[in-house]
Amino acid sequence: MLKYILNKPFSKWRRLSSTSARTSLFSSKAKKTNLSAAFSPLKSLKQLTLRADLDVLPANLLPPDNSLDYIKVWSNHIHTVDKNMLDALPRLLVLDISDNPISWNCDNAWFKNWAIHNTQTRVSFLYDLRCDKERKSPFLWQFDEKACSFEYVSFTLFIACSVVDILFVCVCLAWHTQGPTVRYLLLVLRAKLRGRRSAKFQYDAFISYSSKDEGWVMKQLVPNLERPAAGAPPLRLCLHHRDFRPGAAVLENIEAAIYGSRHTICVVTRNFLQSEWCSVEFQLASLRLLYHSSDVLLLVFLEEIPERCLSPYTRLCKIVRKKTYLLWPEEPQEQDTFWVRLVDALKDKEEEEEGEGGGEHDMARLIG
Repeated sequence: MLKYILNKPFSKWRRLSSTSARTSLFSSKAKKTNLSAAFSPLKSLKQLTLRADLDVLPANLLPPDNSLDYIKVWSNHIHTVDKNMLDALPRLLVLDISDNPISWNCDNAWFKNWAIHNTQTRVSFLYDLRCDKERKSPFLWQFDEKACSFEYVSFTLFIACSVVDILFVCVCLAWHTQGPTVRYLLLVLRAKLRGRRSAKFQYDAFISYSSKDEGWVMKQLVPNLERPAAGAPPLRLCLHHRDFRPGAAVLENIEAAIYGSRHTICVVTRNFLQSEWCSVEFQLASLRLLYHSSDVLLLVFLEEIPERCLSPYTRLCKIVRKKTYLLWPEEPQEQDTFWVRLVDALKDKEEEEEGEGGGEHDMARLIG
């Protein structure tokens, strides 16, 4: 046996057939030395013994056309057996990895079957190999590779659950930060899928208003429309607190109210502009307006709101510029005229409600 001297590579002994690298001459620089470069000239090498405090054997330890048939790497610190390294030794007959702290985990699961069933290469002391150097540790042949399948499934489930958790958190954050927008998009999608356009309506008008303006709605709007003066036909109004179906989702109630009414009356105030639910009701009502040429959406301003205050509400601004709206007069003598104009706007015009002609034009103007 010749010993490997670090400062004298094997290039001068290309026909060398057997060599041993021992701790006293190799261990101090083993981890820093390129073993592949050191052994690459030894194409004729048949036997190799390495006892050099190694923790890994490189896959390209020897050149591809090597003749190695015996390798002994006992008493090192090898934890993982590299399958590529063994595949690179096509003539290997004997492998001795005894007295190494091999980790019998899923990284080495393949080695058990390879060592037991390989008909060419014999693994020395196969049934004495332990998970580490302790006598009480389990043997290689006792390792259950089925646990790796369970570990893989567990890892897959862990990844899947993590992805679901991340998506759930993202959805919650999106709902929290973009709640009105998300709800509006859901309503738009639902309205388009349903395509509700029935000529039979349960109500004449759905009233969209802020709860802070409920006093005016109940004292002024409802009496004058549902219980008008003699000679005027009563109108059927849909109100949140009175006509929404108990137990149903708020969004479903809003959609049913808007599409179940001939018109939607938005009672616009600063409170209305600041209300999240009023915004949803207005958006859905304006969506319906896109597909109808009739005045399905009526705006009633209880107070004068400067244009600069309306500018953040793009769609509302476009509708205000495009259509005539009603302003509640402070003078009592002008209020009768207000009610006449509102009732006239709510009169049923079948031919207009069934028409579609201006739908696409309105959509272009409102969106564009």
